[in-house]
Amino acid sequence: MADNLAGMCADLCMAQVEPEQALERIQDKALEQLVRLLDTRILANEEAMDRCLGLIAEESGRIAYEALDKGMTRLQEGLALLESLENNEEVEGLGGEFACGSVN
Repeated sequence: MADNLAGMCADLCMAQVEPEQALERIQDKALEQLVRLLDTRILANEEAMDRCLGLIAEESGRIAYEALDKGMTRLQEGLALLESLENNEEVEGLGGEFACGSVN
């Protein structure tokens, strides 16, 4: 689940959503997905439902932080790759200029 939400994290970061708000949105999405997993028979037992909802809240927070971490890692890797490509283009451009200069 965290891997799926990591993509959401990257999208929110690219949209320049504040980190706190991004974490809240990711946690809400995790909560939504976890609540769907509840067995409807749990609803009949208030104590069991309270315990399950408490566990779901904790788990959604853990998942949200994991997703945020994975999303940020993906963004950092993407930026590093982009910088690497840009540096390679600059080096190739300088090599062409140097070759032209040495002919004269």
